[in-house]
Amino acid sequence: MTAPGSAPARARRGRRARVLRVLVWAGLVALLWYAVRVLRRVDWTGVGAALGHLSFWQVVTLALLVAARMVLSSVPLALFVDRLSLRRAVGNDLVGNLVATVTPAPADIVARMALFRAWGVDVSRGMAGLVLNSVLYYVVRLSAPLAGALVLWGWVDDEPAIGWAAITSGLVGVALIAVLVWGSRSAASAGAVGRLLGRVARRLRPGWPGPEQLERTVVEFHGNVADRWLRHWPTAFLSLVGVVAVESTLLVLSLRFVGAGRADAPTLVVIGAFLTMYLLMATPFLGLGLLDAAVVGLIVDRVPGADSALIVAGVIVWRVCVQLVPLACGAIPLLSTRTYRRRATPVPPAPPAALS
Repeated sequence: MTAPGSAPARARRGRRARVLRVLVWAGLVALLWYAVRVLRRVDWTGVGAALGHLSFWQVVTLALLVAARMVLSSVPLALFVDRLSLRRAVGNDLVGNLVATVTPAPADIVARMALFRAWGVDVSRGMAGLVLNSVLYYVVRLSAPLAGALVLWGWVDDEPAIGWAAITSGLVGVALIAVLVWGSRSAASAGAVGRLLGRVARRLRPGWPGPEQLERTVVEFHGNVADRWLRHWPTAFLSLVGVVAVESTLLVLSLRFVGAGRADAPTLVVIGAFLTMYLLMATPFLGLGLLDAAVVGLIVDRVPGADSALIVAGVIVWRVCVQLVPLACGAIPLLSTRTYRRRATPVPPAPPAALS
C-alpha cells in the first residue's frame, strides 16, 4: 500500500487537483459562452424602454422587499452571537458585503471583527456565528435547485441533467445540516467532525490543516456556539429560506413592473428558473452576469414567443435590488461606527509647557 505522504500519493493528489481545476474552468467557460449567446439575442433598446415603466409606488414596494431581505438574512447572526442585536447584525452584514465587494479578502472579515470590537461583542463568538450563518446559507443554496426542479417539473422533462444536478445538490445540503447537528451534540462529536474534515482536507490538498489541528479548531468552535446553535438553527434556517422567497418575489415583481406579464414570464417558470440556478449566487458578485443570463435563457427557452427585452429589463431591476441597494446601504453603518469610535476615543491631555 502506498503511504499517504509518499511521492506517488502526492503525484496522484496533484493530478486530481489539476483535473478539478480544469473542470471548474471548463464549467465557467461554458457558462460565459451561454451568457454571451443569450445576451446577443436581446433587444437592448427595448430593455431601456421597459425600464422607464417603473412608477413611484412600484419602487417603494421593491424597496420594502429589499429591507425585508436584509433583515431576514441577518436574523441567524443575531441568533447565534450573544449580545448582538438584530439592528447591529444587519449593519455587520451590510458592511461585510460592501467591503468584500470593493476590496480583496480578508478585508471583509477584518471589518466585521472591528465592528464586533466596537460594539463590545466577543470576537471569537462573533466569528463563530458568522461561520454558522455562512454554512447554513450554503445549505439553503444547495437545497434551492431541488425546489426549483420540482417547480419546473412540467418544463424540464426534456433535460434530466437539471433534475439530477438538483437532487445531488439537495443531498449535499442535507448532509451538511446533518454534520452540523451531529457535531453540535457534544465536544466529542465536534472532535470527530474535525478529524473527518481534516482527513478530507489533507486528501484534497496536503498543505491544508490536518485532523489534529481541525479537531482542536472545531472543538473550540463548538464551545463558542453549540448552545445557541442547537436552540436557534431551525429559526435561522427558516429565515434564510425567507431570504430566497423574498428574492424570488422580487424577481417576479420586477418582471411584472417592467411590463413582462404572465404570457411572457409565467410565475412558476420564473421562480423555478431562479431556484434552479440559485447556486450561481455563490460565485463572485452574486453571480453577476452568469446567474442573470442563465435565468433569462431558461425563461425564454421555456416560454415560446417571450419578449427577451422585457425579461432582461426585469432581471436588471432585480439585480439593482439585491446587489446595488445593499451596497449603498452598507456605507451607513460603516460611517456611523467610525463616527462613534472617534467620539468614544479619549483625547490625551496636552503636555505641560516647558519651564523657561
